[in-house]
Amino acid sequence: MGQQLFFFFDDSGVLHRNEESGYFVYAGFAFCSRQERNSAKRKYIRANKDIKRATNLSGEIKAAGLPKKYKRSLFNSVREYETVSACVNIGRVYDYILDSKKSICRYKDYVLKLCVKRKIEDLISKGAVNANEDVEIFIYIDEQLTATNGYYNLQDSIVEELKYGIVNFNYGIVHPHVFNEKVIVHIQYCESKNNYLIQASDILANRIRASYRDDDLSLRKISNHTLLTFP
Repeated sequence: MGQQLFFFFDDSGVLHRNEESGYFVYAGFAFCSRQERNSAKRKYIRANKDIKRATNLSGEIKAAGLPKKYKRSLFNSVREYETVSACVNIGRVYDYILDSKKSICRYKDYVLKLCVKRKIEDLISKGAVNANEDVEIFIYIDEQLTATNGYYNLQDSIVEELKYGIVNFNYGIVHPHVFNEKVIVHIQYCESKNNYLIQASDILANRIRASYRDDDLSLRKISNHTLLTFP
């Protein structure tokens, strides 16, 4: 297989009417090679160990409750890499979506799929990815983010979107495909405590949600970042 892409995702907030901040966020990292992925992992582990030494924390370091200076240090350790986020303004989401757990899961899958697609389009525009070569995409997601029946639907819908495009029959709109050659997608749900790049995604997602909750645009000024908003 020619090209390989690696995505890591976590979320912040809850896609529910009672979400205090009013926002739900997916965010994560994208890598165009195993070497780049491994380099980011090493840098994040180093920063993680430094904070554990300074705070006497043990186990997984989560963004929630962590002092801002440590969140900033963890983020800065990997801020040079490609990132993507999607922020959902919950107050603008249709009631029929929020009324059903299955509808919420489908909507979250839709948001995640567009995160992958828009980031890949960005990487193609930068010349980092070639739309005319075969591609194998590995997507690692915090395991809490999935409905039990959503695995194959999400994997197949990402392949369909990237390889064939989507026709929206309700509006007569054609969303063109992204790749002209073979597309293989692997999705793996992981325990965040065992995956440092999902932990890094947790820090990023928390930062993006805070930027909307606190109306702090500076937190979203990130180079190499692709920002989506919904609905």
